[in-house]
Amino acid sequence: MTHERQPPWVAERLLAALQGEWRFTRSLQDLVSRHPIGTVQGQAHFTPESASTAHYAENGQMVLHNGQSFRASSSYFFSQQGADLCIYFDAQQQRLFHHLRPALDPQGQLSASSSHLCIADRYDSHYAFLSNGSFVIEHQVCGPHKSYRSHTLYERPGRTDNQG
Repeated sequence: MTHERQPPWVAERLLAALQGEWRFTRSLQDLVSRHPIGTVQGQAHFTPESASTAHYAENGQMVLHNGQSFRASSSYFFSQQGADLCIYFDAQQQRLFHHLRPALDPQGQLSASSSHLCIADRYDSHYAFLSNGSFVIEHQVCGPHKSYRSHTLYERPGRTDNQG
C-alpha cells in the first residue's frame, strides 16, 4: 500500500499554516531596464490576532545594486474567510490589498493571483505555496510612478535547500 505525502498547504487552513517565524529573501528588478535594483533579506512573523486573523510583520536589510544599505520593514493583516485569504493594509480591515482564492495549480501546488490599483500604479501579484513547505510572493508593479518586479521566497528558519 502506497501512502501519498499530504500536501503542506490546504486553502481552508492556510493562515494557520503560515503562523510563526519565516526568513525571506527578496530580489527587486527594474521592469524597463531589466537591471537589478537590489535585494532584501530578513525575518517575517505571522502573529495570530484571533482564530481567523493574523498580523504579518517583516524586518530586513535592503541592499541596493549601487551598494547602499538600509533597514526595511513592512506590515499587513491577514484574514482567513473560508478558503479565501484576504490581505489588508490596516488592522480594521478597511483597506484591502489582495483577496486570494487559492486553488491547486497543474503541478498540484496551492497558488493564487490578485491585483491592486494604488492610485495609478497596478500591483499584479502571484502567491505560490510550494510542496516543500516554503512559499513565494511575486509582485509586478507597473504605472506612472513605479515599474519593478519583486520576487520573495519564504522559508522556515533552520531549513536547508536539501530538505523537502
